Amino acid sequence: MTTREVAPPRPAAAEPGLKPAAAMHAELTKPLKDLIPRRDAQSFIDLFRDLVGRGVSDVHMTRSVLEGTFTVEARVDGKKQLVHTYTGVEATTIATKIKTDSKMSSGVNLVPEDGSYDLPIDGYPYRARTVALPLFDGGERIVFRLPQTGELRALDSLGFTPKNLSATTDLIGIPGGMTLCAGPTGEGKSTTALSMLKYLREQEDGVFITLEDPVERVIPGIAQVEVNEDVPGAGFGDMMKYLVRSDANVLFIGEIRDRATATAAVEIAKSGRRVIATIHATDNTSAFLRLMEMADATPLSVLESVNGIVSQRLVPRLVPGTNRFAGRYPIHEVTRNSEALTDALIANVSRAAIRAAAEATSTTFTENVDELVAAGITTREEARKVVRNV
Repeated sequence: MTTREVAPPRPAAAEPGLKPAAAMHAELTKPLKDLIPRRDAQSFIDLFRDLVGRGVSDVHMTRSVLEGTFTVEARVDGKKQLVHTYTGVEATTIATKIKTDSKMSSGVNLVPEDGSYDLPIDGYPYRARTVALPLFDGGERIVFRLPQTGELRALDSLGFTPKNLSATTDLIGIPGGMTLCAGPTGEGKSTTALSMLKYLREQEDGVFITLEDPVERVIPGIAQVEVNEDVPGAGFGDMMKYLVRSDANVLFIGEIRDRATATAAVEIAKSGRRVIATIHATDNTSAFLRLMEMADATPLSVLESVNGIVSQRLVPRLVPGTNRFAGRYPIHEVTRNSEALTDALIANVSRAAIRAAAEATSTTFTENVDELVAAGITTREEARKVVRNV
């Protein structure tokens, strides 16, 4: 057994008190339908820019053949709102232009299709990821994943509790190996992972390289590589084999999404490079298991490459001095790998037994929620709508 034993997280009592982070964007004073100007087909790109400025993460557009409508809805702070509804020829024209500009077929699709939409903002060539799903009536559902613009926040301003911040910085400070940032879609894990990268860049010199799809924020001093799955040889799996030979001190992988990406990430981490990556998983136990399932390597080899995992979820945030909620606030659990945890994962024991093995080197969502409730940042009732048993 060569897996590194590391010390458990420092006790919260030894750290300064919780300093609540500022909200990620201004509270909406009105519904989006009253805040976002109505756009025609030729200026529809400005509607997306307006939504980005309001903190919208996803746009859901539905073209209904039965109703002859094109409905635009947007998700902000995890909740979906109606923006505008178009009818008649205008509805068809907008839907066709959006699909064409997203490099998708403009005709009626019988199978799902994905693409990318060029969305320049403030002089930077952002791209929005797009997917079109065929509906039963001959219409379709088009979903845009919008970029999150603006300057990337420092790691210590994201809302970590002192205990979780200390555990996280200790984790990413280990000279080699992989740190995973885990969570479901839309829980802010990419922003947190990039802030980890920024923190390291400010602490030390070296070669920092990212592999992203798409690049959402420009980080000075870091070589950011954008994946393009539409171009042969430029997809995640293709790019990863070259990054093995890129001589990077620190590598950021936007998402471990398949066998090729997982296998290459494990190989790079085991070579002594530092790797930060995101992975879709509901908690730390699930993240360990998912990586083991995806990577083409023995379970022990996979686990020896992982220093630990930071899971993140977003809970509703109380507006100070009110009973109203606006925006969301992060909660974390940080688990550092250990021989006991590695043995439990390889033995394929129950999740309860795996959590017990991780207890000595792990923080929990429950501890985080306790502090946020005490500080008046959220309520336990709202937090339990996001994570059960906290």
